[in-house]
Amino acid sequence: MNAPEFLPLGSVVIVKGSTKKLMVISRAIAVPQNEVARYYDYGACLYPEGLLGDQLAYFNHDAIQKVVFEGYENEENELILETLKENLSKVSIKKGDPAPFDPALTGEEVPQDGESEHGGN
Repeated sequence: MNAPEFLPLGSVVIVKGSTKKLMVISRAIAVPQNEVARYYDYGACLYPEGLLGDQLAYFNHDAIQKVVFEGYENEENELILETLKENLSKVSIKKGDPAPFDPALTGEEVPQDGESEHGGN
């Protein structure tokens, strides 16, 4: 499996299909999905709300529409990234395909039928 150029922990992003910000709190995570392990590039919590209960948003690097803020990086982070990339090249877990981001779960305004996201028809 090819690893993306991972964003640092603490990075804040907007994923395609949403206007809600998410903060990256996990990278290269395996998650059980229908009793089968699936791999995601990132696990994130809502920003600025933070972690609510134990629910994370899982997504892959290609779902990122915009990077709002890049988190802290140092030598330790670089070592972890090297290890992640090395280990991911040996993994046979299939990449997950997350469900489309549901803005209703985050309290975002959901456009009504016939309305665009920007208020017009």
